[in-house]
Amino acid sequence: MDTGVVAVIGSAAGLLGATIGAGGAIVAAMVTGRSQDRSQYAHRRRQVRREAYGNPINAAYELYQELEPLSVAIVHHSTMYATQVPDELMAALVKACHTVQLEGPADVAAQAEVVRDLFADWSGAVHLWEVQNGDRPFRLPELERLAGADLLQMKTSMDAGRDRFLTLARNALDATADGPGTV
Repeated sequence: MDTGVVAVIGSAAGLLGATIGAGGAIVAAMVTGRSQDRSQYAHRRRQVRREAYGNPINAAYELYQELEPLSVAIVHHSTMYATQVPDELMAALVKACHTVQLEGPADVAAQAEVVRDLFADWSGAVHLWEVQNGDRPFRLPELERLAGADLLQMKTSMDAGRDRFLTLARNALDATADGPGTV
């Protein structure tokens, strides 16, 4: 074989090897880029959900700090008149639950609503007690179903509901950490 033919064959083989190597590098970069995109998406999603789940937990804590001592005082007859729970505390919980409804998943959102409703009933029962035992006129007929409610049992139910929400939220956050499409 002539040296020129060998040189042409060698050049073609070198060009083919370089092309295959470059193609492999491009494919590897694409796979790595997609993996990084998934990881970054999962991280962002987890952060958004963590904030969305933290807001109702914090709002529930604020409500709890108001309702628990009032309930104990009412039950033990150590107070004549309860102080009405500030409306903005319940409004903060309602708003936080709306965000959880948006972020999901459905079981976490449903449990956030359960916690919201438990707090609304507990707060309503305290308010109803205040109205029934004070000099305020009764203007909220929708609270009549709470007449005679056991405030400490309501507290226990709310504790269980809040614990269930925390468990579901943690599970959803753990699933979100596994990547998109897992929750």
